[in-house]
Amino acid sequence: MTVIAFIIILSILIFVHELGHFVVAKRSGITVEEFAIGFPPRAVKVWQDEGKITLDGQEYVIGRQVHVSRHIQPGSQVVAETTIDAKGRPAVTRLNLVETDSKSDPGQEGSEARLFNRLSRDSGKIKPSDDMPVAMVDTIEKPTEYSINWIPLGGYVRMVGEEDPTAPGSFASKSKRVRFAVLVAGSMMNLITAVFFFTLTSMSGVPEPVTGINANGEETPIAQTVVTDVVADTPAESAGLQSGDIILGADDVEFNHVGDLIYYVNENKGQEITLTVERDGETFTTSLVPRVNPPEGQGSMGVGISYDGIESEKTYYPLPTALVRGFKQTAEYIGLTFYLPIAILRDIIPAEAARPTGPVGIYQQTGSAVDAAVELNWWFPILWLTAILSTALAVTNLLPLPALDGGRILFVIIEAIRGKRIAPEKEGAIHFIGLALLLTLMLVISYYDLSNPIPTIDWGNLF
Repeated sequence: MTVIAFIIILSILIFVHELGHFVVAKRSGITVEEFAIGFPPRAVKVWQDEGKITLDGQEYVIGRQVHVSRHIQPGSQVVAETTIDAKGRPAVTRLNLVETDSKSDPGQEGSEARLFNRLSRDSGKIKPSDDMPVAMVDTIEKPTEYSINWIPLGGYVRMVGEEDPTAPGSFASKSKRVRFAVLVAGSMMNLITAVFFFTLTSMSGVPEPVTGINANGEETPIAQTVVTDVVADTPAESAGLQSGDIILGADDVEFNHVGDLIYYVNENKGQEITLTVERDGETFTTSLVPRVNPPEGQGSMGVGISYDGIESEKTYYPLPTALVRGFKQTAEYIGLTFYLPIAILRDIIPAEAARPTGPVGIYQQTGSAVDAAVELNWWFPILWLTAILSTALAVTNLLPLPALDGGRILFVIIEAIRGKRIAPEKEGAIHFIGLALLLTLMLVISYYDLSNPIPTIDWGNLF
């Protein structure tokens, strides 16, 4: 079940991301050759659009079953089999690129002939002959192939000429505004997906603390007040308090809510109070006088406290409220992502708590969420994890790193500032190096995920 859930979640996130690129590219007139989920090798070609090609001035429809070589471009020589389709349109049923390289002469033997035969199989090339009706390609609008590949850890939209501005209909030939829109569309779709899944979490039941009115008249969670630390030479130490003690109340007042102890002590500074304490299942009382002006960081009693036994219940939100919460939570997690480096530098949170995770870590967290969903009969863990991952994917892809969408956007911004684009071959080389480094980093992260797994959420403690 974990494997299936992992593949489904990852496939959904990748699909919507690539769908964003695909839709904007198509609407911008960019030729998209393939829309793929997963990395090669190909498992199955699910579908193929119709395309268009003009041969010697005559326009033809490229049928959904016709293989079109990547090498066929305007100006190429081809041999085409044509017909009239069911809609009465001139259509191509087969299309082969004519091999014009003299080295591929059919009379040649050895490695060159074997190489030509392999190219013929792979790219649809054929050897020219005198009786072939060779045609010239004037224009071509290649069909888009929709495929599923065997490695379910990614996906891509393969556009014509991503680094070749001279190719007709290519990504690189479009304006800066169009290229920026295509690149940012993937992450925008992931953010929309995050809002969608956060909305579903609110509708499926959110674990929220059971609340009551505390001593200050505020609505706060019902909880026990637990001593976590006792400072030396303070009233708390003199009263014999220890870490782990549960403070049940003071004088005739019971402490059943978050903040009860703090409010009561603040109201009785300088006066003796008698605490009712539970330790190891036994109850006793002890007295102390909270200080009026305690040293900074110690508090009037001289204890650190936490709250335990907070009970939760499921709160179901209606669609309008859930949608507002979905937008708000997505924005909060985006902000948290950018706040983490600052929090680490300020020692607010340890670096270990903010370490990145890779496919292995995501798989581990997915397993925890699936187990909880089954055990609790509750969709919240899976929906919440999917929303978090979608937000993370959106933000990560916009980082200005080579090979990521953010890295490509950075080149567009540089081009806008300097008024001249960086040479496509240089940009392509930088992205290739960046991809190699990112794959290496992913392997390192996966190693740490295996050797030192990130703690999974204890979903059962939410209630």
